[in-house]
Amino acid sequence: MSRKRRLDQHRADADSREQRPRPDLVLILDNIRSLTNVGAIFRAADGFGVKEIYLCGITPTPPRPEIAKISLGAEETIQWHQMEDPAVAVRKLQNDGYTVLALEQTRDSNSAYDQEFPHPLAIVLGHEVVGVDEQVLFLCDGSVEIPMFGSKHSHNVATSCGIVLSEIRRKWLTFGDTPPWLQGSGSTGETA
Repeated sequence: MSRKRRLDQHRADADSREQRPRPDLVLILDNIRSLTNVGAIFRAADGFGVKEIYLCGITPTPPRPEIAKISLGAEETIQWHQMEDPAVAVRKLQNDGYTVLALEQTRDSNSAYDQEFPHPLAIVLGHEVVGVDEQVLFLCDGSVEIPMFGSKHSHNVATSCGIVLSEIRRKWLTFGDTPPWLQGSGSTGETA
């Protein structure tokens, strides 16, 4: 079995992917403390075509070698903004027409596997220990969670980010030949 891409083709492919329209999919990082987690979230976000990331509160920002080591340069391919208050980021995106969902276990949260994910969409990821801030959670349009089947009650925040982004993009593939972010672009779908 041969590899899908040869190493020397990778850079040209990455350059062409940077020019491709990205969906209106945004992440809000609410006081994520770990540089490693931030780097891993940038890497997952790039892989799933996230348009922007808001780095809020104590969340570390690029350029940092600890972030770059994990993200492998993804912090240079995704637009990011530093914002002190994650609640302001939530309100801004809602005013721009985004549905904002917290990735958090609440009494009313839906399973990520059952949730319909509208477009445009923003996902709030919370602090590694305490989760999404209560005030931010109150402002969100809803919450989703990843069902757990082992002894731990949650995944690492970067792992959770990758799982939910994968599920969002899987469900968005059902939009048909022309998803909302490609309408008017002349393209009829995503290609690898």
